[in-house]
Amino acid sequence: MKLTGLQIFKYLPGGKKELEANCKKCGLPTCMAFAMKLAKGEISLDKCEHASDELKTVFEEACQLQQQEIVFGPKNRQLKVGNETVMFRHDKKFVNPACIAIKLESSDKNFDSKLTKIKNYSVERVGENFSIDAIALIDTDETFKEKAQQIAKLEIPLILASNDFSSLDNVLAAVKEHNPLVYLKNNNIEAIAEIQNKYKIPVIISGNSVEELANCSSSALDKGLDNIVLNLTNLTVKNTVQNLTYIRRSAIEDKFKPLGFPVITFQKDIEEFSGDPVEQGILGSFLICKYSNIVVLEEFNEAVIYAFITLRQNIYTDPEKPLQIESKVYPIGDTDENSPVIVTTNFALTYFTVAGEIESSNIPSYLVVTPSDGMSVLTAWSANKFNGEIIAKTFREYGVDKLVKGRKLIIPGYVSTLKEEIEEEMPEWEVIVGANEAVDIADFLKQYQNNYSALKA
Repeated sequence: MKLTGLQIFKYLPGGKKELEANCKKCGLPTCMAFAMKLAKGEISLDKCEHASDELKTVFEEACQLQQQEIVFGPKNRQLKVGNETVMFRHDKKFVNPACIAIKLESSDKNFDSKLTKIKNYSVERVGENFSIDAIALIDTDETFKEKAQQIAKLEIPLILASNDFSSLDNVLAAVKEHNPLVYLKNNNIEAIAEIQNKYKIPVIISGNSVEELANCSSSALDKGLDNIVLNLTNLTVKNTVQNLTYIRRSAIEDKFKPLGFPVITFQKDIEEFSGDPVEQGILGSFLICKYSNIVVLEEFNEAVIYAFITLRQNIYTDPEKPLQIESKVYPIGDTDENSPVIVTTNFALTYFTVAGEIESSNIPSYLVVTPSDGMSVLTAWSANKFNGEIIAKTFREYGVDKLVKGRKLIIPGYVSTLKEEIEEEMPEWEVIVGANEAVDIADFLKQYQNNYSALKA
């Protein structure tokens, strides 16, 4: 972890109350000002003539990368893995989402159909579009090069795995511009070094145990390799989390350089793995959580992958910056002056869930989103971020009264206590208490529309 300004200040003359305190030779008025600038990276340590050797050592250690960031894939679809700085998301945040890759063997009789499914897979969740991050192509026959080129043409990031150096060398000559991640499975460090030096691409170093992995990584570092991904083989369900946690802790807390790289895990390397979709889902979930940076799935299963995407999106959301959308009026469907008006908060998950249910009802509606600091309805209400005053202000700001003839406002059922408060702030509007759960919105809107049509008649 980087040092804070206060941590730096205690090593400076000002913090030690020495004669050289606040000498201004760095161009700043005080040692405290220098410490704050240094902590933000806005000034270099060498600007202080009186920086002690102790500070230089501590600062250098603090600035050392805990986990190297590795980039692979074509220029227009690069993947970044690693660069994590904490063990737990709530300590700060996780940086680069775990990469979800699908394994394909070059000899697979259904290779083309599987590749087509992977290429076409796309889902949207909470305003973000997702596809398969990468394909791990395994060399199992003489078509390895041809299949690698086929994937490269689709601009899908590639992980190339083979036991044969010459086979990899042959393929890399054709697809090196796509910057694949390369796995020489015999783990010959000399040959791996030759691959990286020749093609300037990231490589995988493997080991059957944490100790062997650390030794192999150390050997690679000694040969000047630094674009490394670690792979721990010979795993069991029982030891996987323990070993991956040890690797992450060694990198984050101990700053042990040989293990300070992202980790790739092939589900097939877990001894008890049977290939069952439920088992694939369970194993993949704990690999994403603890602590694999790249998870290679044995099979392509849309239901399992969507579950992984949902889990990953939740884990890699910055806890200090909730997913939120712009506060405004969102017309859903072919709205007109008779469309219902519904209000909710700007928490992204709430918005997309509510919007989806409104759309499924086939009743065009206006969804008014209030500024609620990215909080859900009940959380915002309890924090006084979703109240009558805020709702009234939002309606006035976006001219909702000019969009519809009627003056009926639908609020979430769980905050029915806001009805009188809103009507006091907006006396010309009638507040209708809506559904408690999003899943009931469609039925509620259909009933509401029927009642509204009956009143008009």
